[in-house]
Order: sequence, then C-alpha cells, then structure tokens
Amino acid sequence: MERATPDRRIRRTKAQLYAALNQLLAEKPPEEITVTELTRLADVSRGTFYSHYKDVPDMVEQMEAELFAEFAQLMDAYSAKELRQGLGPILEDVFSYIQRSFGPVPVHALKADPAFLARFKDLLREKVTREWNGLYSFTDTEQREFYLTFLVGGVVGLIQLWMEGGRTESPQKMAALTESLILHGIQPQGKL
Repeated sequence: MERATPDRRIRRTKAQLYAALNQLLAEKPPEEITVTELTRLADVSRGTFYSHYKDVPDMVEQMEAELFAEFAQLMDAYSAKELRQGLGPILEDVFSYIQRSFGPVPVHALKADPAFLARFKDLLREKVTREWNGLYSFTDTEQREFYLTFLVGGVVGLIQLWMEGGRTESPQKMAALTESLILHGIQPQGKL
C-alpha cells in the first residue's frame, strides 16, 4: 500500500479544513467560528490546525489569498490577442472557477467584507488596464476611466448577484450574458 506524501497529506488536511470552514460560513460570520468547532467538523486535531494557521481569521485570509492567486492565474492565461476573438472563453472560465472553487465564503465576504470585493475589483481592473491594453479603444483618459469603472463594476456586480442568488444559472449562460452586456449593452425595446 502506497503511503501519502507529506504534501498530499497537507493538501488533504487543508481541504478538510476549508470544507468545514465553508460549511460553517454558510451558517455564521467568520468571527463567530471557533477553532474547536472547525476542527471537530473537519475531523482534524487542534494541533494540526495550529501547525497551519494562527487562528480562524488567519485561515480565512490564507484561503482568500489562495483563491485570488488562482484567479489571477486564470486571468493571466488569456492575452489581448485571444480576447479580440471573443470574451466568451475567459468569462466562462471565470464563472466556472467561481462555481467550483468559491463555495459560500465569497458570498459571505462579498456581502460583509468590502475589502474582499475591492480586492476582486482591483485584480480585474489591473488585468484589463495593464495586460489587455489596446483591447478597448478610448478617445481620452477621462473616458477610459469611466468605461473601465463601468466595465469592472458591472462584471463584478453580475458575479455577486449570481453568487447571492445561489448560482442557479450555468457558467455558460452567465458568460454569454456578461459578454453580450459588455459588447452590446442593454438594447431598448421599441421606441424610447
């Protein structure tokens, strides 16, 4: 019988702790979660918990950092040249990533932690402005800021609404809606 390597054991232990944390966060805010109830639910000793984290807020912070690092990698996988072919693939990847990775943590964080939401917006804005420069054409700097604020706020708002609504629509449907809104806006029905 093959023994698990230390790295695999650590990953498994952290996965158990993350799953337990997600379950508890669905019930209450992070500041009300104790290490005892978290470790009991995860079936992990308190000593094991403390070998990885100082406390529950430290665990939440580390988990968010890992989520942001993975999200940044996903965003970095697309160049401006690829995006000129269409936004659908990256948007579908974004919604799929959120569907499988975020659990209830971001729903709580987006509602209660403005810093989490601001960090998410900053990451998206940085990618659009720095690395996808030239994808959009702007006539002046002020116009660019208005458009970017609208674009980032709109995309993050759609993600937030989708998450708070229980993510009943598929990532593919959300990606198509988001791409349509980015490229075409809201089209009026009939005469205005």
